[in-house]
Amino acid sequence: MARKNMTPAQLKNLPQYRNKTEEELQEIAEKIQLGDFDERVKKNIDALKEDYDLSDMTANDRLALHELARVFVILEDLTEDFRNAREEGQWKIMGSINREIHRLREDVSKFQRDLNITRKSRQDTGEHAVVEFIEDLKKRGKKFLNSRLSEIYCPNCNMLLAKLWLLYPDAENELTFACNKCGKVFKVKEIKNNKNIEVGPPF
Repeated sequence: MARKNMTPAQLKNLPQYRNKTEEELQEIAEKIQLGDFDERVKKNIDALKEDYDLSDMTANDRLALHELARVFVILEDLTEDFRNAREEGQWKIMGSINREIHRLREDVSKFQRDLNITRKSRQDTGEHAVVEFIEDLKKRGKKFLNSRLSEIYCPNCNMLLAKLWLLYPDAENELTFACNKCGKVFKVKEIKNNKNIEVGPPF
């Protein structure tokens, strides 16, 4: 099986390619390289989709995502080239590769900012989501509480005297209230299921 990035001369040493012409070997080498490259780009895109929510993307966002994944592949290859050059003591080549790696890393940062998938933005989004979750819990808790509390109003002056949550809401409860605004004293019997039962209309 051919290895990635093999030259036509290297391919010719393999049994399955010995009878191929130079043109055919060049074409095979390019297909192997491009096929492997595209597959690696796809794997990087899939990995990004697992780490980030990329469901709501524009056409430009998808192009930027593909370019970002492509740059990752190039960086992987350049890193391998840098390692090989260092082992062979090719210092000039190492300098050129290092400059290119630095430039591509700047491109990566730009694409990540454009797509809002930098580490900082990810953390900010997480903190924001927690705040939103807590606020939503408060709203739902308040709504639930209001649906269970019984509101007692003075039948004479409509003043709200109490909000109750009865321990035994289905029992025959009877409560006596004295309004501190108008002095009205009255009894309330119809308090069941902890629903909002108004005694006298509210304001």
